[in-house]
Amino acid sequence: MKKPGFTLIEFLIYISIVAGILVLMIGFFWNIIFGNIKENSYQEIQQNGRFAMTKMTQEIKKAKSIIFPLPGSSSNLLSLEMANPNLNPTVFGLQNGKLRITQGVSGPYFLTTDRVIISNLQFINLSYENTPGTIQIEMKIEHSNPAGRIEYQASIDLKSTISLLKGGAAP
Repeated sequence: MKKPGFTLIEFLIYISIVAGILVLMIGFFWNIIFGNIKENSYQEIQQNGRFAMTKMTQEIKKAKSIIFPLPGSSSNLLSLEMANPNLNPTVFGLQNGKLRITQGVSGPYFLTTDRVIISNLQFINLSYENTPGTIQIEMKIEHSNPAGRIEYQASIDLKSTISLLKGGAAP
């Protein structure tokens, strides 16, 4: 007569099956958590990039002229002469990887957060003679990742071309 219960081999098989399922579930949940972190990193750089590009576009369209860079050249600094003399000069540039704006004597104000780094910023003056001016902006935004963790690695390249309005916007 057999006694009910498990043999040692059956018990080891059940334990290994349960352990395998648990390992797969834990791996699945880690992927979900890391995916969420990566998505948040991308959202952060996209929001910062969109805000920075929108603000620069607004100010460039209000400018009377481009002071620097000169036509046909590029720089990581943009200086504008504004229609409102109190805002002269309006300058965009980088400071410790953050985009900043200075308008006249006020500022600097940062347009990007500490959680992103702008690693490449170029203003290219595409203006022709007898035109209000045209500026092309190129920048690379990366998520701040001092520990080098893979789930925080996110970057985007942005490029836009903006033409000044003739005479600048009314002050």
